[in-house]
Amino acid sequence: MTIRISGGLTPWFGPAAYGQQTRIAVSSCGMLGADVPRLRPALHVTEGSSVAAGDLLITDRKRPEIRIVAPVGGVVSDIVRGARRGVDRLILATGGDAERRFASPDPLDRPGLVALMIEAGIWPCLRTRPFEAVPRPDQNPDALFITAIDTRPLAPDPAAIIAPRAEWFDRGASALQHLSAGRTYLCHAAGASLPTPEGVTAAAFSGAHPAGLVGTHIHRLHPVGAGGQVWHIGYQDVIALGHLLAKGTIWTRRIVGVAGDGIDQPMLVETVPGADLHELTRGRLPATPVRLMSGSPIDGRIGRHLARGDVQVSVLRHAPAPERRGLATRAADWLMRGNGAIVPHALHERAAPPGVLAVPFLRAISVGDVETARRLGALELAEHDLALLGHVDGRGGEYGRMLRQVLDQLEAER
Repeated sequence: MTIRISGGLTPWFGPAAYGQQTRIAVSSCGMLGADVPRLRPALHVTEGSSVAAGDLLITDRKRPEIRIVAPVGGVVSDIVRGARRGVDRLILATGGDAERRFASPDPLDRPGLVALMIEAGIWPCLRTRPFEAVPRPDQNPDALFITAIDTRPLAPDPAAIIAPRAEWFDRGASALQHLSAGRTYLCHAAGASLPTPEGVTAAAFSGAHPAGLVGTHIHRLHPVGAGGQVWHIGYQDVIALGHLLAKGTIWTRRIVGVAGDGIDQPMLVETVPGADLHELTRGRLPATPVRLMSGSPIDGRIGRHLARGDVQVSVLRHAPAPERRGLATRAADWLMRGNGAIVPHALHERAAPPGVLAVPFLRAISVGDVETARRLGALELAEHDLALLGHVDGRGGEYGRMLRQVLDQLEAER
């Protein structure tokens, strides 16, 4: 089955010519509170605690299925608190080969798999549509999507990363079928050769971005706007699950593409989850200012550490804005207030998620018209589905924040 996505935009950064994979060791990695929606953290370690890979660091006080475990062995070097007793980030100084072992259920069934994924900290890798939330273990999705295609600018090729780890990917994808009574879809690029376990439905997608987004796949294969729920998971998290089932330990590696107009040679890097971006790029950057982003140029976050689920680091040239003082500063701030008018243009239609009428939808979320936004497809979307729209008209993540407000209200009304 091959599905051609019309419209979209070809990445204007051009394809990244990744060479041979290299391994870069880092001395620290970070677990970010923002990686888990609505996290109410309970800490199980203190600064100075020694941990093995897989040891428990943080749980959610209200949702026991959410457990953040140490991605590698090391020492807790810093815990930075956020607002309302939250955790902004927890930093590990990496070191040591200590690993916690997990017992895989035999025979493998849904209760055993759920318990293992929760204990090993893999459960939060699953997300729902609608609402893009971490699912409850007692929920039963109508379908499950594995995303093994990436059309975002500068993204590495998932097939090339999966190939040397095909056994783990196959085992993880096969196990995930236990979570849903419906179909498990493996979504990949047209022409890609991926291991497809028996019972998994392979679906090839072609076209420009957003052909690689899970929102696109859900819209074409199992829409949820009229009701129901599906779950989705990324391909490297599937590899991690397969590794856990095969080895009894968590996968302490991630494969990340480092590219952008701020770096001369793109790199495909094997590193640790939550790696320090400054260490990943040390000695490889030009003398001119650059921005380091975890994620793609259109939906990445500026920060120090690799965010959970991100498989690329964007290095972009950065020209500092001229400093404004006095009256000029106040005038500029006044002009930037509010959402401003949305001026329709052709790129809006090309950059919109499939099935979404861009301008009416953006107007609805900009004024908080929840019912209209729902009718126009809000329940099938998450923030990154609107990132391309924000990029083409210079609004960045503003549309994503508007959408999140609408989704939160729709969820509260259920």
